[in-house]
Amino acid sequence: MRTTFLALSASFLACGSNNNTTADAPKSDAMVDAMGSGSAGFKQIQLPGEANGLYWDGSANALYFTVKVSGSGNAFAKWTDAGGIVDVASLDAITGVDPGQIIKLADGSFVTPQFSTASGISANNGLIQIAGSAATLLPEALGSGSDDLPANVDEYRSVGITLGSDDETIYQVAFIKGSAAEGYVLKTSIAAGSAAQTIVAESGGATMIGKLVGIASQSDGSLIVTDQTYNTFWKVTPLGVVSTFVATYTHPDMLMELPNGDMLDGGGSGGSGRTQAINHISADGTMVTLLPAITGLTFTYVAGMAYNATNHRLFIDDQPGGGSGDLLDIIPYTAP
Repeated sequence: MRTTFLALSASFLACGSNNNTTADAPKSDAMVDAMGSGSAGFKQIQLPGEANGLYWDGSANALYFTVKVSGSGNAFAKWTDAGGIVDVASLDAITGVDPGQIIKLADGSFVTPQFSTASGISANNGLIQIAGSAATLLPEALGSGSDDLPANVDEYRSVGITLGSDDETIYQVAFIKGSAAEGYVLKTSIAAGSAAQTIVAESGGATMIGKLVGIASQSDGSLIVTDQTYNTFWKVTPLGVVSTFVATYTHPDMLMELPNGDMLDGGGSGGSGRTQAINHISADGTMVTLLPAITGLTFTYVAGMAYNATNHRLFIDDQPGGGSGDLLDIIPYTAP
């Protein structure tokens, strides 16, 4: 099991195992809660790899995340204040593992898309389901009907996933990389060891959609998706009607839903997608507000996020690149 832990503050760096000294020990929920939003208090944990997906599980009081590394060591892991980082399930048996965002199903298992870079719809495309310590790749179950994805496409990729307003229906976004990215909003079901998907909305409809990366669900059953081709947000009804949600938004990324229906996004920078900020998007799409800066903390590239609403903590996956592993930033934040 992985137990490496690294704690940082704005003023010093300390390395060690989970037997932390008083100085570098993780702050308790109460201590972080007392900092208040926008304060200088934060902490960082060095992750052993890239971690697009973050999921806060209030029932377990734990943060779950995926770890992608070069070679072996790919894992579905969790972090707690007391225990640090522990591997829950190995993902090394999954060829070309490249997991995305995380959802938790009613049966207690977790699901993440497999962001495969293989050409065409291949055996490496699908969803990864983690049940206990077992991780299984559920391949795409595509038939020959009109609702299927194209049979011969290049570099089908999916990173964004969410549960619908019923907390049961699985929706995800996918795109096909190319000179003009094709985007899809998919309704997904899991049965008989595979993932069957039907298209809710796609490129070529009344409203052109492109490279879809982020997705969030709303209480009325509609979905909000982020489009990096057209630099915008779309609203998609369960019947596939597409309308503009946020008309202009430079390089949006993965969305995180807040308890009141608002969303957070780490996009909003230049064409490369590198950003040093997080934006708050209102539930009706009318307001985009920059989150206050945290003194002493800067981001390189904000990917996945998760929120502990009980103790007002925002978890942020910051990807500095260069193969050094991501940083998990934990900041005090009180959602509206």
